[in-house]
Amino acid sequence: MSTSNSAYLSALAEHIDQCEYDLKSLKDILAIRNFSRLEQHAAERTLQILIESAIGLAKHWTKATSHITPSEALTSFNNLADQGLIEKSDNWRKIVGLRNVLVHDYLNVDSQIVQDIISKAYFNDILRFARKAITALSS
Repeated sequence: MSTSNSAYLSALAEHIDQCEYDLKSLKDILAIRNFSRLEQHAAERTLQILIESAIGLAKHWTKATSHITPSEALTSFNNLADQGLIEKSDNWRKIVGLRNVLVHDYLNVDSQIVQDIISKAYFNDILRFARKAITALSS
Protein backbone atom coordinates (compact mmCIF):
# COMPACT_ATOMS: atom_id res chain seq x y z
CA MET A 1 0.00 0.00 0.00
CA SER A 2 1.32 3.43 -0.92
CA THR A 3 2.04 6.09 1.68
CA SER A 4 -0.60 8.39 0.23
CA ASN A 5 -3.18 5.57 0.30
CA SER A 6 -2.26 4.81 3.91
CA ALA A 7 -2.60 8.48 4.86
CA TYR A 8 -5.96 8.68 3.08
CA LEU A 9 -7.31 5.61 4.88
CA SER A 10 -6.02 6.89 8.22
CA ALA A 11 -7.66 10.28 7.70
CA LEU A 12 -10.87 8.59 6.60
CA ALA A 13 -10.89 6.35 9.70
CA GLU A 14 -10.55 9.43 11.90
CA HIS A 15 -13.32 11.16 9.96
CA ILE A 16 -15.62 8.17 10.41
CA ASP A 17 -14.91 8.19 14.15
CA GLN A 18 -15.95 11.86 14.23
CA CYS A 19 -19.17 11.07 12.35
CA GLU A 20 -19.91 8.31 14.84
CA TYR A 21 -19.37 10.67 17.77
CA ASP A 22 -21.63 13.30 16.22
CA LEU A 23 -24.39 10.82 15.37
CA LYS A 24 -24.31 9.33 18.87
CA SER A 25 -24.53 12.85 20.31
CA LEU A 26 -27.53 13.53 18.08
CA LYS A 27 -29.05 10.21 19.18
CA ASP A 28 -28.71 11.35 22.81
CA ILE A 29 -30.56 14.56 21.96
CA LEU A 30 -33.38 12.59 20.33
CA ALA A 31 -33.76 10.54 23.49
CA ILE A 32 -34.80 13.77 25.22
CA ARG A 33 -36.53 15.83 22.54
CA ASN A 34 -36.97 16.41 18.82
CA PHE A 35 -34.26 18.16 16.86
CA SER A 36 -34.09 21.89 16.40
CA ARG A 37 -33.79 23.04 12.79
CA LEU A 38 -30.03 23.40 13.20
CA GLU A 39 -29.68 19.92 14.70
CA GLN A 40 -31.77 18.47 11.87
CA HIS A 41 -29.42 20.05 9.34
CA ALA A 42 -26.41 18.71 11.27
CA ALA A 43 -27.95 15.22 11.26
CA GLU A 44 -28.61 15.35 7.53
CA ARG A 45 -25.12 16.60 6.71
CA THR A 46 -23.39 14.08 8.97
CA LEU A 47 -25.35 11.20 7.43
CA GLN A 48 -24.57 12.51 3.94
CA ILE A 49 -20.84 12.68 4.69
CA LEU A 50 -20.82 9.22 6.26
CA ILE A 51 -22.67 7.73 3.30
CA GLU A 52 -20.36 9.50 0.83
CA SER A 53 -17.39 8.01 2.68
CA ALA A 54 -18.90 4.53 2.50
CA ILE A 55 -19.60 4.91 -1.22
CA GLY A 56 -16.02 6.02 -1.87
CA LEU A 57 -14.70 3.08 0.11
CA ALA A 58 -16.98 0.67 -1.75
CA LYS A 59 -15.70 1.94 -5.08
CA HIS A 60 -12.05 1.69 -3.97
CA TRP A 61 -12.57 -1.79 -2.54
CA THR A 62 -14.36 -2.94 -5.69
CA LYS A 63 -11.52 -1.61 -7.83
CA ALA A 64 -8.94 -3.34 -5.61
CA THR A 65 -10.69 -6.71 -5.74
CA SER A 66 -12.21 -6.86 -9.22
CA HIS A 67 -10.17 -4.24 -11.09
CA ILE A 68 -13.30 -2.43 -12.24
CA THR A 69 -14.58 0.91 -11.04
CA PRO A 70 -18.37 1.04 -11.14
CA SER A 71 -19.80 4.44 -11.92
CA GLU A 72 -22.89 3.83 -9.79
CA ALA A 73 -22.64 3.54 -6.02
CA LEU A 74 -25.07 0.66 -5.65
CA THR A 75 -23.13 -1.38 -8.21
CA SER A 76 -20.06 -1.24 -5.95
CA PHE A 77 -21.95 -2.63 -2.97
CA ASN A 78 -23.56 -5.32 -5.13
CA ASN A 79 -20.16 -6.27 -6.55
CA LEU A 80 -18.68 -6.62 -3.06
CA ALA A 81 -21.65 -8.76 -2.01
CA ASP A 82 -21.28 -10.93 -5.13
CA GLN A 83 -17.64 -11.50 -4.16
CA GLY A 84 -18.74 -12.53 -0.65
CA LEU A 85 -16.89 -9.62 0.95
CA ILE A 86 -20.04 -8.12 2.47
CA GLU A 87 -23.52 -9.50 3.07
CA LYS A 88 -26.16 -9.04 0.41
CA SER A 89 -28.60 -6.47 1.71
CA ASP A 90 -31.35 -4.26 0.38
CA ASN A 91 -30.20 -1.66 2.91
CA TRP A 92 -27.55 -0.34 0.51
CA ARG A 93 -30.24 0.62 -1.98
CA LYS A 94 -31.97 2.57 0.80
CA ILE A 95 -28.72 4.11 2.01
CA VAL A 96 -27.68 5.25 -1.48
CA GLY A 97 -31.23 6.52 -2.02
CA LEU A 98 -31.02 8.56 1.18
CA ARG A 99 -27.75 10.07 0.01
CA ASN A 100 -29.37 11.02 -3.28
CA VAL A 101 -32.28 12.68 -1.50
CA LEU A 102 -29.94 14.57 0.85
CA VAL A 103 -27.84 15.81 -2.07
CA HIS A 104 -30.36 16.34 -4.87
CA ASP A 105 -33.82 16.56 -3.31
CA TYR A 106 -32.92 18.37 -0.10
CA LEU A 107 -36.15 20.39 -0.09
CA ASN A 108 -38.13 17.19 0.34
CA VAL A 109 -36.12 15.40 3.05
CA ASP A 110 -38.44 13.59 5.45
CA SER A 111 -37.12 14.70 8.84
CA GLN A 112 -38.84 11.77 10.54
CA ILE A 113 -36.85 9.28 8.45
CA VAL A 114 -33.60 11.02 9.38
CA GLN A 115 -34.58 11.03 13.05
CA ASP A 116 -35.54 7.33 12.90
CA ILE A 117 -32.18 6.44 11.34
CA ILE A 118 -30.44 8.19 14.19
CA SER A 119 -32.69 7.20 17.10
CA LYS A 120 -32.62 3.53 16.03
CA ALA A 121 -28.88 3.72 15.28
CA TYR A 122 -29.29 2.38 11.73
CA PHE A 123 -26.15 4.38 10.91
CA ASN A 124 -24.15 1.63 12.66
CA ASP A 125 -24.45 -0.51 9.51
CA ILE A 126 -22.63 2.19 7.55
CA LEU A 127 -19.97 2.55 10.25
CA ARG A 128 -19.35 -1.22 10.33
CA PHE A 129 -19.02 -1.34 6.55
CA ALA A 130 -16.64 1.63 6.46
CA ARG A 131 -14.36 0.13 9.10
CA LYS A 132 -14.38 -3.26 7.38
CA ALA A 133 -13.49 -1.62 4.07
CA ILE A 134 -10.68 0.41 5.63
CA THR A 135 -9.25 -2.75 7.19
CA ALA A 136 -9.46 -4.62 3.88
CA LEU A 137 -7.90 -1.77 1.92
CA SER A 138 -5.12 -1.35 4.50
CA SER A 139 -3.80 -4.88 3.98
